[in-house]
Amino acid sequence: MADEKGVGLLHGPESSGKSELIEQFVEELPSSVAVAVVDGTRLKTPQLLARILEQFGYRVELDSTDELLNMLRVIVVQQTRSHVAPVLIVQNINHMFPSALCVLCKLASQMVHSRFALRIILVGDRYFRRIIDSPSMRSIADRIVGDFELEALPEPELPKLIVTLYGETLQEFELVKSRAMIGRSELGDIVCDGEFVSRQHALLIRDGDSIVIIDLKSRNGTFVNSQPVSSKVLRDNDIVVIGEHRIKLDFAGAQADSDLDGLGIADTAKMRSIADARRQRDADGTDDAVTSQLA
Repeated sequence: MADEKGVGLLHGPESSGKSELIEQFVEELPSSVAVAVVDGTRLKTPQLLARILEQFGYRVELDSTDELLNMLRVIVVQQTRSHVAPVLIVQNINHMFPSALCVLCKLASQMVHSRFALRIILVGDRYFRRIIDSPSMRSIADRIVGDFELEALPEPELPKLIVTLYGETLQEFELVKSRAMIGRSELGDIVCDGEFVSRQHALLIRDGDSIVIIDLKSRNGTFVNSQPVSSKVLRDNDIVVIGEHRIKLDFAGAQADSDLDGLGIADTAKMRSIADARRQRDADGTDDAVTSQLA
């Protein structure tokens, strides 16, 4: 958008990172540039104009489309004369009403001293180019200087835990949430049923790409690669041993973070886990014996 006469198009599927690109673009604009970022989804024309004005710093009490449009025209002309052309970013253009699109075309035609008074970025899905190519959108189509189509971003890899007992795979668990409880209790996320496993034996915590295992003061301890641990940052292919169970971390993106190793958080994690279990017990009406073994 270095060309002040330009209109840019940005389109792609929902998971292509359009919003992130727009945020980065806005952050990099000079502070002297007025910018409005508006979601055009199902906005009636007066609502669209009022939101653009508000983003430019003008809160008005007008209801008439003509009055709002005229005020916006005056503002963009003044800003273009005194500084540089303001920037309007309209998201989800493919979900806009035709009347609102018509107003966009009128704004795109506004000029001052043979210069366009508004730079515009239109954002939509991969099919919205059909809208731009329609005859009614000619005033915008003639100004396009950049047309960028994005592909869907790959789904992020999730940490996977492979639970085995005597060499037999019992479960493959994806760590979707930030915490996962391991133990004999059926309230846990990873259930390891065995006489050497405490009801709430250990806790997994995910912090970004770092996975931490915390022993919850279990009776028989938690081991990582045959070494007893109270808390430990796991690496890809590490083996956690709980009772007779083996839990292998399959996560190539695992990042070791020394700041997380050895933190005195085991007691806090244990108390939070006990509280969670008690709340679940009360909700399910389960027996008090669920928590009698927690301490």
